[in-house]
Amino acid sequence: GLVCKLEHGMNRWLNWIQGIQQEIKAFLFFSILFTLFRIVFLIIFQSQLTTTTIDSILMSLWLGFRLSLKTVGSIVLVSLLFATLPSIVWPKWKAQGVRKVWYGFVTIFFTLLFMGRIPFYTIFNSSYNAMLINGKHDDIHAIINTAINEYHGIPYLIGGIALSIVFSWLLVKVLNINTYEWAPSTKRNKWITGILSFVGFGVLFVFFRFGGAFGYTNSINWESAARLNSNLLNETILDDAQALYRVKSIAKRTSELEDIHLTPAELHEKIQAIGGNPNSTRFDEAFTKTITTERLQQQPQSINIILGESYGLWPFLAEFNEPGAYLVEQGRKYAASPQAMGTQMALAQGTGTMSAIIGLLTGMPDTGMYPNYSVGMLQEPYGLGIGPVMKKLGYKTVFWYGGFSTWQNVKNFALEQGFDEFHDASEMPSNEINAWGVADGDMFKAINAYMDKHRGEKIINVIMTTSNHPPYSVNVAKEGYDADKVRKNLPDSIANTDKQINEMGHIWYADHVMGEFISKEEQSDPTSLFVITGDHSERFTFAHEEGPKVASTIPIIFYGQGIKKEWLLQDAFGMSIQIIPTLAELVGRTGQTYEAMVPSLFNQGPFVFNHRLWMDKTGIYVEDEKMPQAYANSMKTMRELTAWRLKHGDSIQ
Repeated sequence: GLVCKLEHGMNRWLNWIQGIQQEIKAFLFFSILFTLFRIVFLIIFQSQLTTTTIDSILMSLWLGFRLSLKTVGSIVLVSLLFATLPSIVWPKWKAQGVRKVWYGFVTIFFTLLFMGRIPFYTIFNSSYNAMLINGKHDDIHAIINTAINEYHGIPYLIGGIALSIVFSWLLVKVLNINTYEWAPSTKRNKWITGILSFVGFGVLFVFFRFGGAFGYTNSINWESAARLNSNLLNETILDDAQALYRVKSIAKRTSELEDIHLTPAELHEKIQAIGGNPNSTRFDEAFTKTITTERLQQQPQSINIILGESYGLWPFLAEFNEPGAYLVEQGRKYAASPQAMGTQMALAQGTGTMSAIIGLLTGMPDTGMYPNYSVGMLQEPYGLGIGPVMKKLGYKTVFWYGGFSTWQNVKNFALEQGFDEFHDASEMPSNEINAWGVADGDMFKAINAYMDKHRGEKIINVIMTTSNHPPYSVNVAKEGYDADKVRKNLPDSIANTDKQINEMGHIWYADHVMGEFISKEEQSDPTSLFVITGDHSERFTFAHEEGPKVASTIPIIFYGQGIKKEWLLQDAFGMSIQIIPTLAELVGRTGQTYEAMVPSLFNQGPFVFNHRLWMDKTGIYVEDEKMPQAYANSMKTMRELTAWRLKHGDSIQ
């Protein structure tokens, strides 16, 4: 019996020492695998690294390795708890079997995630981000269709499965490498081994927890990972687990905002802090503005806000004159007209279409919340939104969407937010239909026909286009697109590939048919007013990495009879929701009122912001601790107030 006990005790120590060796092998395997993923990722998108030094690339890999200590440490900890430790208690525990199953699953999971990251980055210039949260509400059929047809979803899936098999085979080979058999034989050695194991794991836990440091001061996490002057390198630092943790953290913060509770006194204080009336008992009413200047002698009979899908500012910039002068010929023409005014640049509400629509329909900054899924929960529309503001000024409100009304619950949301009518692709005759809707040209024809039947009515059309969006299926050559004009003078920052040329053809097409629509409407109603803008810009993939001035800005152009260019500063900047108060100031009559949380472009504030960027007269910057405190306080207050209004309604009492 004594011999059996000794053998049993010896087996426990053998299992423990062997288990530690297996976990070390797994740690090295996954650390190398994640580093390999990073290197392959950089090779795939290497065209964005032309101005990047080798030191920055190596720093990205080093910071990534440090950050992945958290991920790999967590993976190994699971095996330690469910494979190695049970084998000490029950020496016959099939630890190696459990280990192989767990590590095999992890290998397959992260390989498939990595393969998915490549098209995701191609679309969003980001590894997994908050778009995953909103994406679950999208048209799943359309997403799958686009993923397969436009972003090679099937080859990536097959490639991911094949690589998973290869890496799993390698993993098993590594785990099957013989371990060194040793166990402490004396009581003293057992105590020393036990204490060293306990202390060693405690130290490693802290070291891994802080990403290769022993405290927050020198730690690295997903929020502090953006340390380099390259978006690609900063996204490379994040492994896919950390990128998904970023999504989870953003979702948690959004839900915390949704649960925001402010007393009436706190609300009044915050309202006053951003220029509202602290004595108002209703939220929207606290931001009432009175029109004191009649800018347009004749009030426009019709107003058309054209919210262009992916209609970014970059083709309007001088550095992209070629091919921009051709791609957005119509937009540039109207921007240059003596009866037009606009911003030099403006920040979009977010990186997605729904964010832009939510901004226009609520009139409030982005908080990451999606009120389009809270339809019916509040008794009244958001008075700061484009619908209520323009109805108050005497206009019938009509929303046009080239896609389908069920997408993101957009129809119900628009009708609840003060729109009298909603029209979508199902009502528009078209030979050019894809998973996302009809071609822009057919939608504009439907709007022209509608307006011809309603001349004499005061109407504002909010028009959301769809064609400049994957799967880029419009036959643009048939529509008149001259690809050679684009190919001839492409800058180095844009890849000269058939795919990219076709994508730019859809920019040209969207701009071209928009110009035809404006021209026809102007002939039918010379008083027509047009607002030309975009929902976001960041979907266009440049061969070289571009900063936010190029990648994240949109145009805001007001065009129509009686508008004067000098009404806005030459270097005017803004954000998309400022369209609402600016429009009210343009078309309203003296003494009329409207409600707006942000100033109009006629009264440009010191800074603007969106979901991740801020801009003032010195430039565009990522939101971080270097942001001026006054700006940060104002932005935080506006987001808190927005969250409260979205959640609790208009009444402050």
